[in-house]
Amino acid sequence: MNDVEEGSPEEETETKTDASEEVSDSFPTFQEEDEVGNLQLAWEMLEVAKVIYKRYGKESKDDQLMAAQVYLKLGEVSAESGNYPQALEDFQECLTLQLKHLPSHSRLLAETHYHVATTLCYMDQYSQAIQHYNSSIKVIETRLAMLQKVIDAAEGADGAAEEKNEMEELKLLLPDIREKVEDAKESQRTASAASEAIQQTLVGTHDIKTSGSASSSKAVSDISHLVRKKRKQEEESPVKDTDAKQAKQEATVNGSGDSSASNGNGVQEGKSQEASDRLMSYLLIYPQDSLKYVCAVMP
Repeated sequence: MNDVEEGSPEEETETKTDASEEVSDSFPTFQEEDEVGNLQLAWEMLEVAKVIYKRYGKESKDDQLMAAQVYLKLGEVSAESGNYPQALEDFQECLTLQLKHLPSHSRLLAETHYHVATTLCYMDQYSQAIQHYNSSIKVIETRLAMLQKVIDAAEGADGAAEEKNEMEELKLLLPDIREKVEDAKESQRTASAASEAIQQTLVGTHDIKTSGSASSSKAVSDISHLVRKKRKQEEESPVKDTDAKQAKQEATVNGSGDSSASNGNGVQEGKSQEASDRLMSYLLIYPQDSLKYVCAVMP
């Protein structure tokens, strides 16, 4: 930054122009009106400042802390416009630089942790939000302990008046942050309960579908049972038909035999009658032979 300030006006103008050109293509649109809104103007100025600090303030601790503040303000602008992923990215960049250069009891750390936690809550990432809220509380408690040491070491009733005022201010902030932690936990439980309810609803729907499928399968089985019974009856009926046919065939065969026997006896009787008639005719014609025939047939 010192090199830029010591340079000529032409160099300063050239630097600002280059920075403006570098970020001109990435300007977000905060509103659809023709006039440029305050948020967009703020974002543009902060983006130019960020580019300058990144280009010329890499080695200076003060410049990096100023860059951290630029990231912090950029995050606030993005959060105000509802762009929470970008806000979270800016806040995390700010926190990285602050953790590198600030003491553990710095109020700036507590502030950045708080912004990160609030943004995570907007993104429904409650577990991480609770962690950052607790980190903010830890920083404040560390600072309170440091301030108390300064007050204890001060002489006189009016000594360390500034530290006392800051302690009172920080003590008033702690309950609010702890309340934020409880709110985040409650939101986390509510989100978890809603997720479980959705899962149970999906499982219940699946069970209903499965039960319906089972009922349909059972109905089909019942129909199959009826079909099997019908087949059983059909299987039994051919046997009966076979028995009936067999009995009919036997009856037919027996009837044919009796008829044949009857016919045979009739034929035999006819032949005997015919022979007897012939014999009587012969004896009548030849009576002299009748005595011989009688003698022949008598014992």
